[in-house]
Amino acid sequence: MLILLLSCAPAAAQDWTYRVRPGDTLWDLSGEYLKPGIPWQRLQAHNGVGNPYQLPPGSTLRFPLAWLQMQPLEARVIAVRGSVELFPGGTGAAVTASQGMRLGIGTRLVTAADASLTLELADGSRLLLRGDSELVLDRMSRYGRRGMVDTRLRLQRGRITNEVNPRKGAASFIVDTPTASSAVRGTEFRMDAGSGRTSTEVLDGRVAVSGGRRSTLLRQGYGAVVAAGDSGAIQPVALLPAPALPALPAVQARTRPELNWPALPGAVLYRVQVSDQPDFETLVADFSTPQPRATLPVLADGDYRLRVRAVDAHGLEGRDTVAGFRVEAQPEPPFAMAPAADAVVRDATPTLRWTASRYAQSYRYQVAASDDFAHPLLSGGDIAETATTLRGLAPGRYYWRVGSTDAAGKHGPYGDPVGFTLQPLAGIDGIDSDAGQDSREATFRWQAGEPGQRYRFQLSRSPDFKNMRIDEVVEQAQITVPRLRAGTWYLRAQPIAEDGYEGPFSATQAVEVPCRVCQAIVGSGALILLLAL
Repeated sequence: MLILLLSCAPAAAQDWTYRVRPGDTLWDLSGEYLKPGIPWQRLQAHNGVGNPYQLPPGSTLRFPLAWLQMQPLEARVIAVRGSVELFPGGTGAAVTASQGMRLGIGTRLVTAADASLTLELADGSRLLLRGDSELVLDRMSRYGRRGMVDTRLRLQRGRITNEVNPRKGAASFIVDTPTASSAVRGTEFRMDAGSGRTSTEVLDGRVAVSGGRRSTLLRQGYGAVVAAGDSGAIQPVALLPAPALPALPAVQARTRPELNWPALPGAVLYRVQVSDQPDFETLVADFSTPQPRATLPVLADGDYRLRVRAVDAHGLEGRDTVAGFRVEAQPEPPFAMAPAADAVVRDATPTLRWTASRYAQSYRYQVAASDDFAHPLLSGGDIAETATTLRGLAPGRYYWRVGSTDAAGKHGPYGDPVGFTLQPLAGIDGIDSDAGQDSREATFRWQAGEPGQRYRFQLSRSPDFKNMRIDEVVEQAQITVPRLRAGTWYLRAQPIAEDGYEGPFSATQAVEVPCRVCQAIVGSGALILLLAL
């Protein structure tokens, strides 16, 4: 069996070893396993059996593979995700893979970039074919009715993960690539067929790797790379250990969970895989990242399995860290719009605004003095609109967040906290003026605001300010204008913060400017009347 493990030679040059059971006879075993026309006497001679009537239980018999009956077998599609095309017999029209399909010898499988598929072979072994891969089922046979299974696969490109079943007596399990062959027995290993190179990583058991005239036996925890044109010895490389992934929250409240873990010495990349099946039979996500952190793609509500492993400078992927988590993120929270992060809000009654969220029937919000929302100051729910106005907040630093509620009344998670500073701009209560005095100029004054604040002053003949005489921004809390003509004038002032925020206008005031000519005429008439008396 060691020769079988280390050799990738044709099966005809090998023997299958059978352990004798109570009641076995040479002629019964010959009838069950040997091809028609091969007498039991040849099996007796091959094994040097003296008495064909006495086969001690527990002893072994060697069956040349060339003598054994061979029965073709099939593989079964256990799970499939994404677009996977099958080509029965290797050519012809493509067939879309589906769960439960049975595949015969010669079938070629091609996965799209985001697809994955798990096959169960006749001996119970399983194979995960990842995205952007091509695999051919070259040989799947059983020797005799209950004998060993012979499997030979050809990985043209892409990557596979194999779990070869050691309990079913698999005589031969060989994976070929354009640059190497791997013969295994009862093991878990991964293979990648890239451009001009093949990498093999052994997680459990042993794998015999050969390329050209070179070969080596990889033990558990080692990998090797076989490159085209390289005549040097195949060097086993210790696989990197599993990353120390911190404990994940059991429930993820966002559709794109974020991960981070300590950097691993020797790692140049990290492989991240997510599956919605406990045995990773298909992959929801499969990507690499150069940094020890990742943001997962959008995940629907449900249970998931995560595994992360480090990749070394040879391109060999190391041991897995596996974790489970549940996503409860629907309905998704809307995106916060205003106040924006770290905004300074000048309005004493700020308005929260957010986007509409799909599947949301209504919204709810919270406002707190800390981003953990341990003690919300304001909250509200059952809001049909995408905005709400806050009242009663004193100036200070606050955080707000908003969540969605669907038609069934299910509350989704709140969105990320958004911090803002409430710093209302003081309004202008009133304007003093000397416009009614007999002067060549008129000055208007009001209370000053914060340092750096400016003011807009407007003066109009009409209370609706459509016919304005003055509309000017000044640096000081006053303005001086030329002497006004007689009549009623309307005026107001508006504070402008240093950041450009424009506060509300003050209440409109009216000022009466007397007619000086009329006063003179009235004075002259009174004088004439006095002289006449």
